[in-house]
Amino acid sequence: MKILRMLPESLQEIIKRSAIPEKTLREIRLRTGRGLIAETADGEKLLARDGRSVRSEAEAYRVSKEDVKTALELLTGYSVYAFEDELRQGYFTVEGGHRIGVAGRAVSENGRVLRMNYISFLNIRIAHECKGCSRELFRRLYGDGRLYHALLFAPAGCGKTTFLRDLVRLLSESGMRVGVADERSELAACYHGIPQHDLGGRTDVMDGCPKAEAMQMLLRSMTPQVLAADEIGLPEDALAIRAAAGSGCKVLATAHGSTLTEIQKNPMLRELWEERRFERYVCLGKSGQSFDVKAIYDAEGEEL
Repeated sequence: MKILRMLPESLQEIIKRSAIPEKTLREIRLRTGRGLIAETADGEKLLARDGRSVRSEAEAYRVSKEDVKTALELLTGYSVYAFEDELRQGYFTVEGGHRIGVAGRAVSENGRVLRMNYISFLNIRIAHECKGCSRELFRRLYGDGRLYHALLFAPAGCGKTTFLRDLVRLLSESGMRVGVADERSELAACYHGIPQHDLGGRTDVMDGCPKAEAMQMLLRSMTPQVLAADEIGLPEDALAIRAAAGSGCKVLATAHGSTLTEIQKNPMLRELWEERRFERYVCLGKSGQSFDVKAIYDAEGEEL
């Protein structure tokens, strides 16, 4: 896995010795002065120097300041300044679509973050595509040749982005023009403007741009038949969705929420609910190591 080769050799060795299967590795967390943690499909593992999974930090390998500094240099190709704009948002994306979350001391002025200083925490999120995971959902949203406006919802870590990404790919491969508003570079995982995930040959991506603005720009310039946006929640997102629906463009989006009731109680989402902007509400969940569809509701809240 190329992302592992972007880590200091000492950390590479520990992860190799852990014998964690690459396909199950989800995150690597580096916290200065704390234990090295690998997040896998089976849960969190605190790793010792010899790769063993241990119970206490006293037994774990302690990540040093130099480990974090070296990892940041390697991940940015020794050009941290080239990622300055992204770092102000708290993350950056590297080749392969892997997303690196950062935390430390932020320097701000007039409520705006100017730069990140003393980065002491890194969360290396391993990019995984799950092609075909949404095929049954795709059939239910587009099976009769008519695509429904749909909102996918679930708690964090239950597959919203994964399902939406695969739906975009399937719609694109079916012949539809899709525009993706990828504010946080999670759907396409663009690196130097090029998607690292497969979103299909008829998909255009507006990367690193606020969702509402990205949706409007895509509508004006790329004439999509479908617009996709991850994690909507702001009033301006609702305005952009109304504009898209009014232009005849179908909308697929995701939002945080465990139940349909939670979605209905969210102030912005409640407005869209009352206007019946979405025709399908898809509740996602996690079963073991996989994500699946828990329930699908129509615009009136009836389970299908």
